[in-house]
Amino acid sequence: MRKRFLFAIIMVLLPAWSASADSLSYEVGTGFHFSTGATANLLRYRHEVDPLFGRSSFIEISYATWNGSNHTDAIALARGIRWERTADEYLSFTFGLSHISRTTANLGQPFEFTIRLAYEKSIGKALLSIGWIHYSDGKFLFRWSGPNNGENFATLSVGFLF
Repeated sequence: MRKRFLFAIIMVLLPAWSASADSLSYEVGTGFHFSTGATANLLRYRHEVDPLFGRSSFIEISYATWNGSNHTDAIALARGIRWERTADEYLSFTFGLSHISRTTANLGQPFEFTIRLAYEKSIGKALLSIGWIHYSDGKFLFRWSGPNNGENFATLSVGFLF
């Protein structure tokens, strides 16, 4: 079952590339829940791709690092979709897989799921967002052993479209 689930995720993450605008963003966030006291810094590259479920979509590669007692680094590949409010405002949902540099008291596996929900606005070539990012190993879904408190961050992002 794990192999089929992983195969399905990979098929969603590897779309047909289309010619469109890319973006590069820097994101900073403060931890909450089990992540209280931590600060996250993220660098996110996004590439527009063909629609998914009838919505505009993208793939992104991100690098994240956070401090605190459960500090680690994560690199992620994710697929996202948008719900446009206007031509330059939208909600985005991103789901993907990440690899962390070390397991912690909150993350018990080297591979983690990453989820991001954000309100985003573009102003010319600038891209601004406020969002929530969650890293988790899916312990309850897959019945893995080890901790699964997860990491949660409320974030602000600034980037540019090119």
